[in-house]
Amino acid sequence: MTKTSVTTLRGRLIVLGLALLAATFMVLPTAGSKMAASVAEADPIVPTPPPLPAPREMPQDAPRINNIGGAKVSSSAPQGEGNGMGQPLAAARELSNFTVPMFAKDGIFLPTTWAGKNIAIHLPGEMALAAAAWSGDGGATYTSNDVDYQVVPYSGGGGDIIIRRKTIFSPSDMAVGVRIPEGTHLRQGTNVVLVETDAHPGRPATVVGTFSIPVARDTQGAAINVTPGIGPGFPNQTNILINLGQANIFAFPIEITLSYRASNTPTSGALTADWDGMPNGISAPQVITMPTDYVTDIDGKYRPAGVDPVLYAQRHSGGCQGGPNEFRSADGRAADFTVSCQRQQMCLDATPSNTSTDVCNNTLFANMSTNCVSTFGQQGDEYDTCQRVASDEVTWVKANMLTGPLCQPVTHNSNTAFLPSNGNRYCR
Repeated sequence: MTKTSVTTLRGRLIVLGLALLAATFMVLPTAGSKMAASVAEADPIVPTPPPLPAPREMPQDAPRINNIGGAKVSSSAPQGEGNGMGQPLAAARELSNFTVPMFAKDGIFLPTTWAGKNIAIHLPGEMALAAAAWSGDGGATYTSNDVDYQVVPYSGGGGDIIIRRKTIFSPSDMAVGVRIPEGTHLRQGTNVVLVETDAHPGRPATVVGTFSIPVARDTQGAAINVTPGIGPGFPNQTNILINLGQANIFAFPIEITLSYRASNTPTSGALTADWDGMPNGISAPQVITMPTDYVTDIDGKYRPAGVDPVLYAQRHSGGCQGGPNEFRSADGRAADFTVSCQRQQMCLDATPSNTSTDVCNNTLFANMSTNCVSTFGQQGDEYDTCQRVASDEVTWVKANMLTGPLCQPVTHNSNTAFLPSNGNRYCR
């Protein structure tokens, strides 16, 4: 092969290689454009998932087949389970008393004067407390190594929580959790912690419950300084803080009393921060406002025609039903209940349009209890006896006093240009 032939062959191979390379670069963009076009041309809409099946009733009392080990147990007997389409859960019921659980962690539920709205109390260290040791009055005691908690309920939505700090090694700082209804808040008032509704334009805050400022005494009856407070807690929960001062190490256990009342009056009855009652022989001032338009009509002079005479007599007796008008101790001090009973009777007149029967009865006990505290203090034998007298009276009222609305009788002192103080209507 000549030199010229070799050169010619080499040139031809180079030309052929360049041609193949050029063809490759032309094919790849074309294929890429076709792929891009195929992606662009694809339908971007995601297929709609199939609809959920409509709810259907289950068969009534379907047969049951249960495998137990290697055996099979079947039954066609009715099981009473229904069709699965039953009524929805009921709304929270209005409480008229404390609800005391077997285990403290479930919460102690208390009523308020806002009908249908309740409060829950959670005790410190509740997960470690023993199950309830029940008392004969519906109360319970939850025990632990360091602190015991005794719940004393009263008829009428009130109760006391007695905290017993057993030894000097028991905690002196405590936080009692309070879960309050939406639209309410805690506020520290004068010698009282108030549960209030939130204020809105044209609707000021109103009291729906009261906690006493805790008081503490050692076994010798000496007062222990208590610094109360309101602090943050878990979500939707506020804490009532109890900080105890110095105590005599030889005078344990120490009892701390925290009281709750379903009250619409911004006081617990304590006239000072650590109120111990009036001196012997001196009665306390009336701290519950007297209704100026209450009508005492024992003879039925103003009773309209068609009104039940028994109902009218109960609402206008001028005093208390089912119990005394006062509690008087042996030392001459007296807690007056008359005003509390008159307010409750006027409250019942306006049910159910303005309030509820349970609210009226709960505020009756709260007002009677307030007078007990202002007269006898927040602890002691006279305090306990006075509270029991008030509670028994409310128990009788709940069982025997007639309910239902009753118009306000018109007397020569009535000013019919304005509604009665309870928002009721006048008899015509």
